[in-house]
Amino acid sequence: MVIALITLALMMIGAVAALRSMNATLSGAGNIGMKRDMSNQVEVALRKAMASLTGATSATLSNSSTAMNYSATILPTTPEGIPTVLLGTSPTTVGGLGVATNVVDLTTAPAAGTGSPPQVTMYYVIDRLCKNAGVVDTTNCLTPTTVSTGTDSKGGVPPPTKPVYRVSVRVDGPRGSQSFYQATLTN
Repeated sequence: MVIALITLALMMIGAVAALRSMNATLSGAGNIGMKRDMSNQVEVALRKAMASLTGATSATLSNSSTAMNYSATILPTTPEGIPTVLLGTSPTTVGGLGVATNVVDLTTAPAAGTGSPPQVTMYYVIDRLCKNAGVVDTTNCLTPTTVSTGTDSKGGVPPPTKPVYRVSVRVDGPRGSQSFYQATLTN
């Protein structure tokens, strides 16, 4: 009888350990799912930022524009490459660079195909990877490294240089989670 009680106690300890391990695994899987959902939702902010860039002229993009949450020069960043204007508790105006239109609030609108909102708020900022505002110059701006092999009707004058733009997005998700995403593009 004593041996049976000892065996039963050992089995109970093993069952408790298995339950705790399962709870930790489920929590980890939930965090991975939440992180994946946040990375899927960031597409909304990236599309909004890219739409504002494609609608702008090169003259408009030579200077900063708070209406577009756009900086014509490289923004100061953390060692990880995150623009410092996106840091803080609630960057609704992106440190004075932008306006409240940089906020994409998905806490009230239901996600496509679901009845509940994703509880995600995103802030974005666009910066042109140039040292100085003004005209694009290869000594001033980061440009794509691919060389155009095409020619124009005047005997092969290369096309105008296009700068590289960086779109940085901060995503505030449920349970106090926060992620940063970046994309680079040319216009």
